[in-house]
Amino acid sequence: MKRYSDCIRTDGMCGVCSLVNHGYDCHNNKLNGLLYQRTLCELKQRELAEKSGVNIRLIQKYESREYSCANMTLATAIALSDALECDVRDLL
Repeated sequence: MKRYSDCIRTDGMCGVCSLVNHGYDCHNNKLNGLLYQRTLCELKQRELAEKSGVNIRLIQKYESREYSCANMTLATAIALSDALECDVRDLL
C-alpha cells in the first residue's frame, strides 16, 4: 500500500525507501518511531502484531498517529521494542 500517490515503493515501507533522510519521509514528514523501526526490520504490521502479541489495530493507530507513541503503556512499549529488537526510546 502506497503512503502517497507518488511513492516509488508499492509496499508503503517508508523507512527503507532511498528517499528517506534522517527519519523523514520523501515528503519531509517526520516518520513515526514505531513505523520507522518496523520498516527497518522489514516486518508487516500483521507480522509485528504476531511477534509482539500487540493487537494489529493498536499498531495501526500508533503508526497513523491516531494515538501518540509517547502515551503507549509500558507493557506495549516493551513488547514492541522486544519484537523489533530496539530500545524502547526508539519507538517514541
